[in-house]
Amino acid sequence: MITSTCNRQNLPKPSTVSPSIPPSMPRSTARFIRWLLLCAIMASVVVHSSHAQRIDALPTGASGVPKADARILAEDEDIISSVGKQRVLVLNSYNIGYAWTDNEVRAIQDVFANNPDVVLHLEFMDTKLSNSAGHFANLARLLRRKFRDVSFDVIIATDDDALDFLRDYGAELFAEVPIVFAGINNFKLSKIQGLTKVTGVNEEADFHDNIELIARLIPEVKHIYVIADNLTAGRMIRREFDRAAQDFQSRFRFHYFTGLDMAELSAKLTQLSDDSVVFYLTFFQDAAGHHFAPQEAIPLISNSSPVPVFGQVDYMIGEGVLGGKVKSAYYQGRVVAQIAQRILNGEKAECIPIIMDSPNSFMFDYEQLRRFHINFSELPQDSIILNQPETFFYKYRTLIGIVLSVFVVLIGFILILLFNIRQRKRAQQGLQDILVAMGSVLELHSAAEIKEKLISIINRIIFLEQRIDCVAVYNYTGPLHHYKPQELIPLTTTQPADSGSAADDSLIRRAVEKGGSLVSGNQCVALFRTRGLVGNLVHLSGRRRFEDIDQDLLEILTSNVSMAIEQLEKSKLQESLETARQIQLSMLPHAFSTVTGPFGIDLHAHLLPAKEVGGDLYDFFAIDETHLCIAVGDVADKGIPAALFMAVAKTLIRAKAEPGLGPEIILNKVNAELVRDNEQCLFVTLFLGIFEPTNGLLHYVNAGHNPPYHIDRNGQPVALTGRSGPALGVIEGATYRPHQLHLQPGETLFIYTDGVTEAADASQQLYGEERLEQLLSSLNGASAEVIDTTLMDRLHQFAQGASQADDITVLTMRVTEPSL
Repeated sequence: MITSTCNRQNLPKPSTVSPSIPPSMPRSTARFIRWLLLCAIMASVVVHSSHAQRIDALPTGASGVPKADARILAEDEDIISSVGKQRVLVLNSYNIGYAWTDNEVRAIQDVFANNPDVVLHLEFMDTKLSNSAGHFANLARLLRRKFRDVSFDVIIATDDDALDFLRDYGAELFAEVPIVFAGINNFKLSKIQGLTKVTGVNEEADFHDNIELIARLIPEVKHIYVIADNLTAGRMIRREFDRAAQDFQSRFRFHYFTGLDMAELSAKLTQLSDDSVVFYLTFFQDAAGHHFAPQEAIPLISNSSPVPVFGQVDYMIGEGVLGGKVKSAYYQGRVVAQIAQRILNGEKAECIPIIMDSPNSFMFDYEQLRRFHINFSELPQDSIILNQPETFFYKYRTLIGIVLSVFVVLIGFILILLFNIRQRKRAQQGLQDILVAMGSVLELHSAAEIKEKLISIINRIIFLEQRIDCVAVYNYTGPLHHYKPQELIPLTTTQPADSGSAADDSLIRRAVEKGGSLVSGNQCVALFRTRGLVGNLVHLSGRRRFEDIDQDLLEILTSNVSMAIEQLEKSKLQESLETARQIQLSMLPHAFSTVTGPFGIDLHAHLLPAKEVGGDLYDFFAIDETHLCIAVGDVADKGIPAALFMAVAKTLIRAKAEPGLGPEIILNKVNAELVRDNEQCLFVTLFLGIFEPTNGLLHYVNAGHNPPYHIDRNGQPVALTGRSGPALGVIEGATYRPHQLHLQPGETLFIYTDGVTEAADASQQLYGEERLEQLLSSLNGASAEVIDTTLMDRLHQFAQGASQADDITVLTMRVTEPSL
């Protein structure tokens, strides 16, 4: 199947240069000029992005082809100096000086320009003059003699004649050398019949899109005059055009200029009406047998035509053709060189799909667009416009207009700002006072000191040290945005005898319903949106009438104080949670050596809570000299409630584990205690086992917990699937059925909580039982601590930064000695 895998490369973007301000310029003026230039640049970017018109996007040349240093190997001494390098033969159908071939070659040279390990050999078949069988045979004899002692790693064939030559003589001259072709018109698989190691890129003109472009740009056109010669390529290209024109027979009348000499063609062109356009296909030879290069024929045709001339190849742009959706020799060459590079890197040519989508683009000549008064905004998006004038005013006319407009607007802003200088200074002073006050407020210890300090700050910032007639402090415990008078509790009121002022209940109501501080006339309400401050609503009235800036400053003050107090409360809570975490972890046993020796085992456990405190638990303790109790549980919740329930469950297990009792009896008793007064309906899944080192038996009960793994001496993990009963704390009077497992020396019991298998990465993929079993199998013979720490490391790597969703607990017990 033939597919396309090549994307067009982005064209270079212009760089920007930051303007500088002379050091002698006043600071305010410098800031103003920087602001002016910044606004102008930002506006220019917005304007230019509205119409993606890439002006002069290609560096040089009429077809926009950048120049590069060529490394062409032609002499024997160069061949000797290139020993050990990769060789690429570029076989061109046409001649040096033919724009299409020149652009293909230049693109190939650009791709390999920075690769000193690749040597290019360029050959030109010159088939525009002769493409007979005899010419091909002579070329074959020449190349056979020329390259009898040279082998190539890949061959690049540009255009049809080169590929046809390789199809006929390639096996004889260059056996088994991969071939990459470019510029093949309307590629068919028959073109490479007999070739095996071959791939490349198709060349196909978009005549359909070009005819649609004519209809869009010049709606009044009724006649399209097509210029083509009678050479083989000209007849083939005309057949392509005819197929595309079939869809437009009801829209246009198509006329063909063929079989004419140049003088006759020029005469006919001068007589075209305004409702016509010309489409140039090819004109390498006229009826009189005169040969014309495109650089000769196109200017003559364009100068004779009073109507636009459209074309289909990039080298036509700049010679007199207005434009069109053109085939690009440079992009053809670049793509084929990139494919050749992949082959040199080790890919097989036959495994690289042939690229069928010809890399064509819309390209236009600025002078011809101006000549025929075509609006640039009507061109297709991402069009390339060549030959634009480089005058400063034209190139930056949009930017200059924007700068002038911005300048006028900024003058207006300056006039307005002159009237706001006083308020700006007022705001700056108020913000400075707030910053200074914030540090002092949080250093106070009593609510009375905080209230007194806040009133002092409000007086300085809002009342500007003028007289305050009334201060009323309240504690509002109701909801914001919905005022409830019964939730407003008065605390203190300070009112001079001669003030005549009283608290305005309506202003308090409005502040609560607004959810923030409020000023009105000569009164203000400071509402602190935090429950951590006793006296969170303060009403003040005085002799000064407030402004809008006072409203903003008061809101900033109350918001910052509220956030600071909330942050302080959170910090205290965080400290409390950290303390709780340390207490919880201290409740878990860590002295593994106290049981490993006496019971002939290697034991290790680890708990990693998802929050500061968690609901997982593990425990191990000796019931007597011959019975070791181990337990791993998971409370169905996280956080503080789960941690408290975990502590209760752990305590009950130790309290009920008496000598002579089996694990099922212990869990019956623990369940009875947990069910009682369990108003929050919490429960815990638990695996409880009692190990007897004298005979290697493990008596265990699984109360709704994940099945542990029994790992034999061969490292094969097997899940203990037997269930004994429901989780603890769910069903009153539940009974549990015991199981037993015989553990031989070298065998391991691995117990875990679901936080292991349900650990998720950033894409929410779970770690799962399969990965866990593979890891346990790979750790055959490892110590209990190594198994636990390795698993924790793997879980951390698997998560890739994703947050931990559940507590993780593991306990590993490995029998190290025979039955005691």
